[in-house]
Amino acid sequence: MNESENVKRIAVFPNPDKDPDFSYTKEVVRILNGAGIKVCIDRRYHYSVGEKPGMVEYYTYIEELMSSSDFVVVLGGDGTILDICERAALHELPIVGVNLGHLGFLATVESDNLEELAKLATEEYFVDERMMMEIQIRDGSIIRELCALNDLVVSSSVGAKIADFKICCDGNTALNLKADGIIIATPTGSTAYSLSAGGPIIDTSTETFCVTPICPHSFASRPIVFSGNSSLTIQGETQSNQTDICVCADGKEVFKVSKDAMVEVIKSDLKTRLVRIGSNRFYDIISTKMFGR
Repeated sequence: MNESENVKRIAVFPNPDKDPDFSYTKEVVRILNGAGIKVCIDRRYHYSVGEKPGMVEYYTYIEELMSSSDFVVVLGGDGTILDICERAALHELPIVGVNLGHLGFLATVESDNLEELAKLATEEYFVDERMMMEIQIRDGSIIRELCALNDLVVSSSVGAKIADFKICCDGNTALNLKADGIIIATPTGSTAYSLSAGGPIIDTSTETFCVTPICPHSFASRPIVFSGNSSLTIQGETQSNQTDICVCADGKEVFKVSKDAMVEVIKSDLKTRLVRIGSNRFYDIISTKMFGR
């Protein structure tokens, strides 16, 4: 369904790694300004983007930048969107991803079709709400809280070192297995690491958790899909006292925890809002990105 929001100000997040000369960033700014949209950018990029009085505003603080905007445009790829999605969700800002990478399941505007961004001014777009997960790591007196859009990976800290994992759902043991690790994926994350490990593709309009083993030492270990209303707990123990268990959400910071650590995963109250420009839906994107149809 078309989202009728009056878009006037858009926060643009450049990607110096994938756009080192800022040519794509400048083109995005030109297109948005041409559509009558004011652009808001981090002040660090002032000299790279240039001065455009009245149409570009620079902000020193990210929170001020986000709270002053109606939308977020992110240049890069899916990883860049994962970096910004929690902050955008806290401000309830829809995200438009410009794909400068490879597959780009989340970034739906391609670098050779930037003119599509002008449709934000005429409300020719759709907004898809995506489930996020809330993660709590309890390791003795240390408690960490994380949020993820794609997935959580719990694994041995050393490659090719197997570990024992126990997964409980709502307090009941659901799975015991030996494996290199496990992936807990949202429907959005089902096309990422989980898919590479043999997990299913899950419709992103649903709210579920998919638990996918990584290199399980068993023919019987298969991915399991749980309700998004479930509370999942994960414990891992390596078979070597010198090897830790690692926890990583959305491919960001890696935390090493003890064998007594408890990792709990529940559905977050936050939602990531991803913008689709055009009629392409989830399965159209799957068909195009994965099979080239």
